Amino acid sequence: MNEIFEDMFDEADALADIDLSTGKQVSKAVKQLRNIDTQIDETEQHLKSLKAEREKLTIETLPNLMDEMNVERWDVDGVTVQRKLKVHASIPVARREEAFEWLRDNNCDDIIKNDVICSFSKGQDNVAGDVVGLLQEKGFPVTVKTHVHASTLKAFVKERFENGREIDLDMFGAFIVNAAEIRRKS
Repeated sequence: MNEIFEDMFDEADALADIDLSTGKQVSKAVKQLRNIDTQIDETEQHLKSLKAEREKLTIETLPNLMDEMNVERWDVDGVTVQRKLKVHASIPVARREEAFEWLRDNNCDDIIKNDVICSFSKGQDNVAGDVVGLLQEKGFPVTVKTHVHASTLKAFVKERFENGREIDLDMFGAFIVNAAEIRRKS
């Protein structure tokens, strides 16, 4: 029982050394940080909402109104609104091999890139210039990555779509929308 009282007095002595004004500053800084975090969260949510509203105006409202008016371009309030085809594409991982096979079968494999990656220790710069086969013979781990660059894929999908050529949008993770693009007048 005496040990309990001794521990309490030791802790009380330790608390006596705490500067209360510093403790208040810490408390104030914590509250300020929590307030800023809350403001950041609210601002991010507001920004997300604004972006969604902008997206709706860009790909739905303005293109639909321009369709009704049968115009491709409109000048208003010092800006030019023009219809522009927007393409988004990213090959889904689950369909990557199928997409590569389709590209090869349709003589479009020139857009496929192959990256060969190999890590070397210090002093092995000269070995890095050797070909993949030589690296494998020497026992170095080699990773080969096959992919289509995102910008190249978007351009490829857009070109095929605009020229009325066959393209499986699902296989290439692509969707195409008519969007309004606003530019300031020169």
